Amino acid sequence: MASIRQIFVRRKAVDSIARMTRTLEMISSARYKSYSGRWALTGDYRDALARIAFLLASSSEPIDHPLLKENSSGRTAILVIGSRKGLCGSYNSEIFRLLEVHVQQAKTRGRRLDIYMPRGRLESVLATHGLKPARMYTDLDEMPGDAQIRTIADEFIDQYMSGALDSLGIVYMRFYSASSQHAQTLTILPLLELVDDLTTRAQVIWPWDLAFEDFHLSPSAHTIVENLARMLMHYSIQSCFLDAILSEHLARMVAMRSATENAEDMIKQLTADYNRARQSQITSELLDIVSGMGTPE
Repeated sequence: MASIRQIFVRRKAVDSIARMTRTLEMISSARYKSYSGRWALTGDYRDALARIAFLLASSSEPIDHPLLKENSSGRTAILVIGSRKGLCGSYNSEIFRLLEVHVQQAKTRGRRLDIYMPRGRLESVLATHGLKPARMYTDLDEMPGDAQIRTIADEFIDQYMSGALDSLGIVYMRFYSASSQHAQTLTILPLLELVDDLTTRAQVIWPWDLAFEDFHLSPSAHTIVENLARMLMHYSIQSCFLDAILSEHLARMVAMRSATENAEDMIKQLTADYNRARQSQITSELLDIVSGMGTPE
């Protein structure tokens, strides 16, 4: 049986861990509430983009633009968004399992797969499995700003328009609600794949009674397509980062709450062990005193 001193030291250490996990839970909870308010405000903007995208995709005569065509360079890009920090349960494991599927598919089909990712805990997971990113974004904020998102989006758009890229997907933790988050891949390029995703996610597809040809376009359709594509990609990439950071903080909240509860249970058990050990010591000392008093001189 452990000594009183050992039990006391261990209980103190567990108590320190409980205070730390409780603090981390509170921090992630505050950030989650902040980002969830922002997430809730994106619905109307998402639906408006979906309606415009529907008109674009439903034109009777295909619009001649590089972003609406398929390329055949044999190169695919994946932007994978893992957690920035640790202590968030199986978050990165789920993201990596989905990324691994893309890696295996690329090998099977003989395609080149380039991995892009922001700096975070997923970097060590990739290194363990011998995967090296084509580019690491080291200067991104926790929630990248418009300028940072625009830089990322424009780079891939230029590659696709030049024919050097066949497709771009984002592997991330999609946030549906506080009780539902799943790792998934959102295809950003080709553009029509993204349009399809946006239109099926929108609550209302409007207007059904109008077609793309019913509108007078100024500037030209070619210019509108490119500008709209940049808007769609900007929103979609930013939305993926927002979903990812929401899911990360929620995962950390759950993990830290569970850790705190486990630590509190351990503290209760160690306190009971400490009290029993202390009582046993006191009883032993009393018996020694009593037996010493009864010894004749």
